[in-house]
Amino acid sequence: MWIGGSLLTLLAHAGEHLEGWVQTQQKVQMALPSSMAATVGVGEGGSGVIVSAEGLVLTAAHVSGPPNRSIRCIMPDGRRVKARTLGKFEFADAGMVQIEEEGPWPFVSMASAGSTRAGDWCFALGHPGGYQAERGVVLRVGKVIRTRSNLIRSDCELLRGDSGGPLFNLNGQVIGIHSRIGEPLDDNYHAPIDAFHKTWDAMLAGEDLTGFREDGQQAYLGVVVQAHEKGLLLEEVRRESAAEASGMKEGDILQQVDDLPLEDVDELRWAIGSRAPGETVRLRYLRDGVPGQVDITLGRSQRRHRRSL
Repeated sequence: MWIGGSLLTLLAHAGEHLEGWVQTQQKVQMALPSSMAATVGVGEGGSGVIVSAEGLVLTAAHVSGPPNRSIRCIMPDGRRVKARTLGKFEFADAGMVQIEEEGPWPFVSMASAGSTRAGDWCFALGHPGGYQAERGVVLRVGKVIRTRSNLIRSDCELLRGDSGGPLFNLNGQVIGIHSRIGEPLDDNYHAPIDAFHKTWDAMLAGEDLTGFREDGQQAYLGVVVQAHEKGLLLEEVRRESAAEASGMKEGDILQQVDDLPLEDVDELRWAIGSRAPGETVRLRYLRDGVPGQVDITLGRSQRRHRRSL
């Protein structure tokens, strides 16, 4: 009797899993026609996805490269069309390209910010090894493993040449752009669509949101912070720092630097580390629940505290 009960339970669970797989397969098949039509080759060996009828393409920053350069996009039917690179956000490896030839173009919608969760089903498209007409776009189905403001990790196995291709949810909405891979098969990283939403206007305008300065002249704010549900909690204000001079106080919750919302420490590290001493930033914050803002002239980077920014 015990064996029979266990078998029935196992069979019931197996049936539930099988039904879930079938539903996932059906949703992917429904989303594929439009998502495949919008997935394109970008430049020499990269991929991208069209997100507007006017031909706006999302891709990886390391695929698009510097703004305002001429490249080609390869349509699913093999046509090569003229395009120009727009802005890029190196911190998240997010880039934009604009097709210059007349549309309308097939496109897909983007997921809203904050809508992707660990455990969600997803599927990846791209052109590993570069565009191949006889093979077409390559599909992989998997799940989201982890999400952060600057990355999504999934178990959709990526290969060389996938960079810049789209990661979709089961509704056929873009949730990420393929960025890089690690050694394990489930170590696949994507620029989240949230990163595009945050920097949309700047990238559309062709701004190059570069990474950390490499000339040894990084700016210094003078704070120690930790993650908070409403931004970054200011744990410590370093003495004789730009933050102290501006009147920032411990307990303040930092929410935005210029146009960049702050959700984790890495975003503040990038926002400050990409600037030079003497530059001025506008910092928005909460103090005792009351919004405030202050313009801060940044100081010179100091290594007096390993966690200070």
